[in-house]
Parts: sequence; structure tokens; C-alpha cells
Amino acid sequence: MLTIVPTPLGNLEDVTVRALRVLRGCDLVLCEDTRRTVKLLNRYSISKKLARYNERDERSVSEAAALLRAGKNLALVSDGGMPCISDPGWRLVALARAEGLPVSVLPGPSAVVTAAAGSGLPADSFVFLGFLPRARGRILKALKPALELGRTVILYESPFRINRFADLVCAEFGRDTRMALARELTKVYEEWLTGTAGEVRDRLAASGPVKGELVVLLRSASARDDSSGPEGEARRPVMFVCAGNTCRSVMAMYYAAKAASDRGLDRDFSSCGLAADPAAPPPAQVAAVLEKEGVPFSGHSPESLTRELAEEASLILVMTRSQKAAVLDRFPAVFDKTFTLLEYAGQGEGDVPDPFGGDEAVYAAGFRRIKKAVDAVLNKLAEKELK
Repeated sequence: MLTIVPTPLGNLEDVTVRALRVLRGCDLVLCEDTRRTVKLLNRYSISKKLARYNERDERSVSEAAALLRAGKNLALVSDGGMPCISDPGWRLVALARAEGLPVSVLPGPSAVVTAAAGSGLPADSFVFLGFLPRARGRILKALKPALELGRTVILYESPFRINRFADLVCAEFGRDTRMALARELTKVYEEWLTGTAGEVRDRLAASGPVKGELVVLLRSASARDDSSGPEGEARRPVMFVCAGNTCRSVMAMYYAAKAASDRGLDRDFSSCGLAADPAAPPPAQVAAVLEKEGVPFSGHSPESLTRELAEEASLILVMTRSQKAAVLDRFPAVFDKTFTLLEYAGQGEGDVPDPFGGDEAVYAAGFRRIKKAVDAVLNKLAEKELK
């Protein structure tokens, strides 16, 4: 059995009872640095054999794996926090999973979530980048798309590079970018710097050399903080997308608006096409199908999907898998809110066929499938509002 055991970030009292039990009962503790781990074990009067685990050393990984195959109980720890999260361990876990060897993970300290909770920045959804590359170009390549998602971005940085990093953020993303810097979490000299990137940079420059372990949190000044909760999402439309925005997306939008109103669900809906022609109105079959369903139809002008519309939507539901791929190819930053209609509805990974060119019966069959999926989507959105 391999057990992943998180250990205190600094304050040795932040260890769980279960973690201590595992450390006392294991056959061997695999450590990032035995000198750090022995301090924790001594604090709790635990005498246990320790071995250094080096993720970059094939022999170290293979020796640990051999012990697991032999039925030994191994506890894997890092110098502090959760192993495998920007710390050694993932290769051994991956190997154990591949071979069907048992792996258990204990909850516990993590610098990422500790910093997120204390930063004052929205943390309902965030992007964790770990340690960034050292080259400026590669830093920007990692950081720019992450910030464009409109989420809080969390990363680790060296005290020797933090001033240069703060300069980069101000120069490339603006002094008004929101920033929080957590230093030496849970330790005696724990310190927080929060504000804009410009303010944090100025305070760093005035404070002299920086020491200790750092967690940096960033959020674009333009990111909306009200979009994380149900009320914020309700002000941002659920968007349906198909090829020309004349058939499937139109029927889905009109039906969703009526069904949501009937349920008392406060949501806005919109529709777009990947290649919409504003001069091409929906076929008469669309109006006929909606009329038979009792859905008011006031006419529709096709609109093409743009970056602005995609970013404004709270959820993007496309009719086919190929259309989903096309949306993400154009606008990769919306990957976390783009699904096929059937996928988000929990109705498999299939497509809603294009009825264009068919008779009213073909449109009616397509609408029935759309209606069923939209009903499931509305149920899902309603459940989210209740949480």
C-alpha cells in the first residue's frame, strides 16, 4: 500500500491524527528530505525508517515500486504540504495505478488551498500553474491564457525572482492586476501582501531581500467577481451554438427561454452560429415546430460567434462534437464552459443532427431531442442555484 501523507507547511501542529497513525504504522517513510521529515517524527515521538525518494532518479522510483510489489506499506511525504502537487510523488503514484497497486491519499495541508482561502480573491474556480519557467517568453506563454480565463491564477515563485516577476506582471498585464502574495504560510514569519500588482511590487521593492517560500495569486482587473455565483451567472446568457444559427440553436434558445420562465428559473439565453449569415432567416419549419409546442417565436436574425460573445456567456452548448472542437480551436480560453448539448445534459456524447433541408417531421424529431436535452440542462442549472 502506498499512502500519500500531507505534512505541515510550517507549524508542526497542523498534522492530522490519521497522518500520525499512518506514519507510525508504515514500514517505510519515503521523504523528499529526511532531515526535514525527522523533525516532524521527533516532535510526535515516532521512530521509523526513512528513505529519500528522488523523483528524477529512476533507481529511486524503481526501488520504491519494488517495495510496493513486495507488499510493503509505504508512506510518501514531501517537505511540507501535499506530495505530488508541485512536489515529488506523481511518478510513483502513476506507476502504482498502472500496475493495480493500492494507493491511498490523506487530506491535509496544502499551500495552494491555504493561500486561495486567505487571499481575498475569488476561489470558487482557480488555475494552478505550480512553478513557472524561468524564461520571460515561456512565463508569458503560461500566464497569459490562464489570466484570460477570468479565474484566479495561483503559482509558486522563488524569493530570488519575485521582484522580477512582479515587474513582469505590471509591464505585461497592468499595474491594476489584482495580486496577493503569501510568504512562509503557517510559520512564525507568515506575511501577506495584497492589493494591485503595482502596490505589491512597490512594497516588495521597499522591503529589501525577500526570504522564504512564496505563493502568488493573480486575477485580471477585468475579471468579474459576480460571475461565480448563481446570481452572477444568471446575468450572463447560456448560449446555444450550431452551424448557421438558423435551426438547432434557435429552437434550443426559444424553448429554453419559455421552459425556464415556466419553472421560475431566472436565466438569459442566446444563440450564435459558427458561420452565420444575417440575411438567412430560420426556415419556416422552425416557426411551425415551435408554434405547435406553444413556444412564442418572434423571428430571428442569425449572429456569428465572436470572442466577446463567447467570453460573456456563462455556458456554451454546441450541437455537435465537431462544432465544439471548432469553438475551442477559435477560442481556447472558453474550454471550461463549452460542452455539447447532449454532453452537458448527461445524455451521452452524441450529436444533434442538422435538420436543414428536411421536412417538418425531420425538424420535429430534432426538436424533440433538443427539448429533452434542454429540460435536463435546466434541471442541472436549477440544482446549482439551490447549492
